[in-house]
Amino acid sequence: MKIRFASFVVLLFLLKSCFASAQSNMDSIKNEANAGNVEMMLLLADINLNGSGVKKDEAKALKWYTKAAEKNNAEAECNIGYIYQNGLGVTRDNFEAFKWFRKSAEKGYARCQCNMGEMYELGTGTQQDLAEALSWYKKSAASNYDYGFLNVGRMYEEGKGVQADYAEALKNYKRASEMRNGIAQAKIASMYEHGKGVAVDTVEAMKWYKLSAENGEALSANNLGRIYYHGYSGFSPDYKEAVKWFKKGGKLGSALAFYILGQIYETGIGDIEKDEHEAAHNYIHAAEKGHVNSQYRVGLLFEQGKGVKQAYDQAIKYYTMAAEKGHANAAGRLGMILYEGKGGTTDKIKGGEYIRKGAAGGNEECRKYMEVHKL
Repeated sequence: MKIRFASFVVLLFLLKSCFASAQSNMDSIKNEANAGNVEMMLLLADINLNGSGVKKDEAKALKWYTKAAEKNNAEAECNIGYIYQNGLGVTRDNFEAFKWFRKSAEKGYARCQCNMGEMYELGTGTQQDLAEALSWYKKSAASNYDYGFLNVGRMYEEGKGVQADYAEALKNYKRASEMRNGIAQAKIASMYEHGKGVAVDTVEAMKWYKLSAENGEALSANNLGRIYYHGYSGFSPDYKEAVKWFKKGGKLGSALAFYILGQIYETGIGDIEKDEHEAAHNYIHAAEKGHVNSQYRVGLLFEQGKGVKQAYDQAIKYYTMAAEKGHANAAGRLGMILYEGKGGTTDKIKGGEYIRKGAAGGNEECRKYMEVHKL
């Protein structure tokens, strides 16, 4: 569940407008907070929690949230729950988080009502109770919170704590969508694409995926890329449009989008020309985001000098990343480089270990290599 520090955004703007220097800003905030101004207590807590203009200090954040909570402030109580839920400067404690979330939720604070739903749904900090989860999500939705509507919709779609009801799911997703909730828009798109409670309508699904992507959902951009890549509803594939949306997915942080772009440019397809340099560029982006197959591909490219200058040290780096995650082919290539001393690094013991890992993972080349070299 996302946490939103609403007071921080508004008050920071006022802060920049009203004070002459950073030091006087902080002095004024502290004076106001010490004088009992709850909004300034919240702002000071937010600043310390986020490290905005100061060194991050989660203990100070908790101190000021606690002072605000002592004045019966629901937002502060919710944020204390968030701190305990995520172990920010304290030992992670879902039971303590649940206690604070409940305090806040019972005051009608919508975000924490949604958090209560999540705790009951997952059984964290309390016994799992799907009906109770749905009840809290509904309270959050009644407070006009977009994630409340989103979760009510999801519970009805999945039949959790209630009989599945796609019409009710769609109704709630659309309410969340009115608040520009990109996840809800993606849910609506999926319902139209797969015909859940509605007739299959790929064009309508694409409309909702576009709205979702424009609201920051990388998966929706990727889904548009997928649909354009394969074609839809009598339309032929449109590879340029597919690339456009995969690039959007990449910009929104999707490692998978970069990996797919790497595949497209590595071989070329339709009106997209083969471009090994562009393939390498995208694979590297995906690899740095932890995408294991991309780490293997980047290792290969550096080993073979395709799209990049041949560099065994870089090949070793990326093969190691993938091999440590259990990628058998990466382990095999890494082992052979080390065993044969390519690039000036010879380590037959470690090389043999990686080759054996590759063979154990089903790599036939490694198995044959072991026979030849009697490993």
